[in-house]
Amino acid sequence: MRRWAAVAAAVLLLSGCTPSAPATTGPDAQLDYLLAHWDDRNEAGYGSFGGTDCVNFASQGLVARGWEMDEDWWHLEVLWSHQYSKAWVSSTAFRDYLAGHPELAVDASADEVVVGDIVQFDYDDSGNRDHTATVSRVDDDGTIHVVQHSDDADYRTVEEQLAAHDEGGGRVYYWHVVGD
Repeated sequence: MRRWAAVAAAVLLLSGCTPSAPATTGPDAQLDYLLAHWDDRNEAGYGSFGGTDCVNFASQGLVARGWEMDEDWWHLEVLWSHQYSKAWVSSTAFRDYLAGHPELAVDASADEVVVGDIVQFDYDDSGNRDHTATVSRVDDDGTIHVVQHSDDADYRTVEEQLAAHDEGGGRVYYWHVVGD
């Protein structure tokens, strides 16, 4: 994987640019993208990991929101093959990436989240993150809904997701996306 990180950095450096963000950015653009692709895979644009596509999908939404890829969080298509950084595809690595970038996202509690924030699940309370999703709606009563791959859904509640996969003592973590 390190080799691809070096290739990604070199391609971005030599090209003199970063992958372009969509013309419209922000949480509305993020949610529009995610809702357009929750029940399919944008394989031409980003490839797919089938049943473990959750972080790839959340990352795609953040690009639609306007986030720029960097040397630690990236996707590239090289010779018709999709390549990814670990933070782009692993929930635990993505947690570590966000923790190291408070200018992008910060830990939040359930009552602080808004549409476009990131939700991570630790189904077995092991300390690793097992699943990543994006907040798609917050009801007046505080019920949080997510849009996700790997249990494809557009408005599944956090409680439903946790109950479907809880292996005993599962926990939910929230990241508030900074800006916008």
